[in-house]
Amino acid sequence: MQSIKLTRQSPFSAQQMFDLITDVDRYDEFIPYCTAARVRERSETEMLADLAVGYKMLRETYSSRIEMGVAPLTVTVHQAKGPFVHLFNQWVFEATETGCDVHFELQFEFAVPLLRRIIEPIMNRVVERFVAAFEARALDIYG
Repeated sequence: MQSIKLTRQSPFSAQQMFDLITDVDRYDEFIPYCTAARVRERSETEMLADLAVGYKMLRETYSSRIEMGVAPLTVTVHQAKGPFVHLFNQWVFEATETGCDVHFELQFEFAVPLLRRIIEPIMNRVVERFVAAFEARALDIYG
């Protein structure tokens, strides 16, 4: 299983970053490799969403159960159906005097050997691009 952790300082509030991350329906507008995104069910504390991703000739669709917490603001993602043996992704947003600290964690293991062989070696770069896309989106929306 591969694990990636990042912490970023953001000039935007924890609530603004939380709102950006939970706007799943718009992911395909700005996230690299995301070709479609749709929230199927939503409550105040949970979502069920489908994401389609593509990289070169590879295409995968998976469903995620997304939990949203408020103290602290957190977004936790688990696979509901898809190409992973294990998927855990969490964002934690901590308020600071100048914005917030964003803590990102991803743990995953692909079930499909071809995906393991092709994608796992580049996942650190993919995650960096993924997080940078959220940072750029925050700048576009919140200025």
